[in-house]
Amino acid sequence: MRLKISIAIAKISGFLSRVFLRKSGATIPGKILLKIYPNALKQLSKGRKIILISGTNGKTSTTRVVAKALTQRGSITTNSTGSNLDRGVATALMTKSEYAVLEVDELHLIKVAQDLNPDLVLLLNLTRDQLHRMHEVKKVAKRWHDLAKSLPETKFIGDIDDPFVAYALSGANKTKRISFGGRPHEDGAVCPACGKYLKWTSSGFKCACGLSNKEADLILEANSAAMRNAQLANVAAKELGAKELKVEESELERSTLIKIQNRNLKVRLTKNPASWREALNGVSKDKIILILNAREVDGIDTSWLWDIDFISLENKEVVVTGERALDMVYRLHVQGISTKDFKDFDSAVKSFPSSSDIDVLAAYTAFHSLVRA
Repeated sequence: MRLKISIAIAKISGFLSRVFLRKSGATIPGKILLKIYPNALKQLSKGRKIILISGTNGKTSTTRVVAKALTQRGSITTNSTGSNLDRGVATALMTKSEYAVLEVDELHLIKVAQDLNPDLVLLLNLTRDQLHRMHEVKKVAKRWHDLAKSLPETKFIGDIDDPFVAYALSGANKTKRISFGGRPHEDGAVCPACGKYLKWTSSGFKCACGLSNKEADLILEANSAAMRNAQLANVAAKELGAKELKVEESELERSTLIKIQNRNLKVRLTKNPASWREALNGVSKDKIILILNAREVDGIDTSWLWDIDFISLENKEVVVTGERALDMVYRLHVQGISTKDFKDFDSAVKSFPSSSDIDVLAAYTAFHSLVRA
């Protein structure tokens, strides 16, 4: 009865937030529920299958694919808005369902998984992210490894071409280890298990301690990061009895098409070095706007700009805006790429002729501001 009353109060708060504050209502209900009923996650997990998805990049789109696939099996609840801390999970779990498919922030995975005791955990990747908030990649991998050891009945699935995911899975009792034939990892010089240098070849890595990507349970065709995540989503769904879904790469991008001032814009989310590399690979237009902010969720440290090769922007018309535009301008200048900077996004758009087709790569806060607009 206390849980039911707590959920009712939380839902009313979400409704009021949407009506009066014009918020999404994806976070406040869960935050209030956990405040007045701290044990809510454990209680709400009972009687349904729990699937958790985590990684530095691709959580939202991968979660969407898994959830869509599992609609074949029964009713679904999911945190489709991307609210992936415990409060977002709590909000999603207030909806009754047979399956709960939930994306979870890398650092919050441990607490959420221990509360929910999931049937399956899908680990996508680990790379450097917001330096002011995230620990070094190896430290997160160690937490994942310890989590896997603590949940012997949970099935862990992951991409073992990523040495940090491979290490995490090495602690699990039940695993499905997926390889795509090997690929480089920008943060993978040192073994996360023993600290020795990894030996890398074109087909992956190997360490003297035994950690490698050579003992996969399933080898899939090499692909882009987005399509690898889609394949991992299908593997996870099939483990639970669902049929494989056909997914187009465009469905997996965090991107949107908008029209502003008679210009056609494709706006894509970029939030860390790995996502910037993927986004730059997807640039097809000759006119580019780069938006760089450094608010809390963007990452207040922009030193990661120097981990990215921007040479693909050479000979394109590149304009830059955002709160840290000058950081980006200088980074591109050092690489010999000419740019213009503008004080705001509208001015940046107006700098291109009417009817232009423009690729926009936007920091997290800028992307969501444009999507809401």
